This record gives sequence, C-alpha cells and structure tokens, in this order.
Amino acid sequence: GKAGSIDKAYNVFQSVASPNIITHTSMINAFGLNGMGFEAVNLYKQISIDQCNDITHICVLNACSHSRLFNQARIIFNDIHIKTEKIITTMVDCLSRLCLFDEAER
Repeated sequence: GKAGSIDKAYNVFQSVASPNIITHTSMINAFGLNGMGFEAVNLYKQISIDQCNDITHICVLNACSHSRLFNQARIIFNDIHIKTEKIITTMVDCLSRLCLFDEAER
C-alpha cells in the first residue's frame, strides 16, 4: 500500500466495536503485505487459536515468510492443531524463502 494507508487501515480496524476473525485476518494480511511481520504476529497472538481459521493461519505465516521471521513462523505452525495442505504449503514456502530446504523437505 501507499504510505499512510496501513495507518489508516489500522485506525479503521481499531474503530470496529466488536472485531471478528474476518477483521483480524484482514488486518494481519495488510500488515504482512506491508512488510510488518512483527505487527501481524502480535495481532495474531491476541486471537484465541480456536477462533482462527485456515486463512488466518496462512496470512500470519505469509507475513512471517515475507519478513523473514522463521522462529515466529515455526512456533505458530507448531501451535496449529489441524494442519491443512494449504497451511503446510505456506510453511514450506516460508522455509524455502529462507533457504532452509532440508527443513522444508521434512
């Protein structure tokens, strides 16, 4: 996004009276797309793991991947109860981006 757009998006997010998993996931994705992996992870940690869905997990793992936050990605991945093919593929992408090919094969 353009400079300042992420700040505006976050202000809108904060103004939502009762944010749900869709609003949280959208904001996590926006952070990730803007290279703000730490912010994406911090917001993700505010959500109960039971409320998260595949898209939430994928967005935060992508944010970690693009921000080179391998340790955070690994912790998040290990905490996910049901690992779908898309979630596993996203984690493999994360590992591959960081040239951790042996780990990705596992």
